[in-house]
Amino acid sequence: MWMDMDMEEHKESESLIQQEDSQSWGRGSNEGFLTAQDVLGESVSIFLPAESCPELPPVDNSVFVAKEMKGQIWGAYFCLKGYHLVGERNLFCNASKEWNASIPKCRLGHCPDPVLVNGEVSALGPVNVSDKITLKCNEQYILKGSNWSQCGEDHTWVPPLPVCRSKHCGPPGYPADGYFEGSDFSSGSTITYKCEKGYRLVGTRDQQCIDGEWNSELPACELIQEPPKPALQIEYEKALLAFKESKELCKATENFMQRLKESGLTMEEVKIFLEVKKAELEAKMFS
Repeated sequence: MWMDMDMEEHKESESLIQQEDSQSWGRGSNEGFLTAQDVLGESVSIFLPAESCPELPPVDNSVFVAKEMKGQIWGAYFCLKGYHLVGERNLFCNASKEWNASIPKCRLGHCPDPVLVNGEVSALGPVNVSDKITLKCNEQYILKGSNWSQCGEDHTWVPPLPVCRSKHCGPPGYPADGYFEGSDFSSGSTITYKCEKGYRLVGTRDQQCIDGEWNSELPACELIQEPPKPALQIEYEKALLAFKESKELCKATENFMQRLKESGLTMEEVKIFLEVKKAELEAKMFS
């Protein structure tokens, strides 16, 4: 659709508005430019000297307004309702008698139908550019992402559509050499991690399921390092080993006592140590 308007009778500072089927165009006080807008605010302004650049072609699904005045031409493309502009907004004819950008296009203005698995979307049909929608999840599901989105000019949702995740956490993982106690993995439930004998837990022992996620990272089970043996026990074990390997009882007893003596241990220390070992053996027998 093409429109030619006589604007000589209007002053340069005067605004001019033309209404047609919910579209409008107008010229403000900025000399040399004409801006057109549709109901969605999509517009492009052009500025060109007469008989310089190639004639601007019509653009499908748009209206073009132009006027030559004082050797210059003011004009604008604007998209019809339901379409949006794709391309450079401001066009002008440069010194090389070429347009500074490609001619824009008017594209059908709607985004792909929004889909939210296990949720609801406010839109019932195609969503036009710049329109907003709201989203929510069904019961027992939690929304991950924004609860609203807007159809952008490039036909994509901004921000991206969210997802609905179950509030049920599912079984947690097992640490190496460890396990957990608990069989309820629904939101609000708690499990307790434990380690096998000889290992100790490093991390959070009790963890809770909150909105489909466990509130802490998986703990670890660390091997417990035995403390080094005291010198008294080492010397005793050496003497005891030599005693066991000896075939003559009297000679073995003599050597055993000699080794303990050479180690610097007193008989009182040896007596105490033997009593401790005896108590440990008795405890094992009756446990």
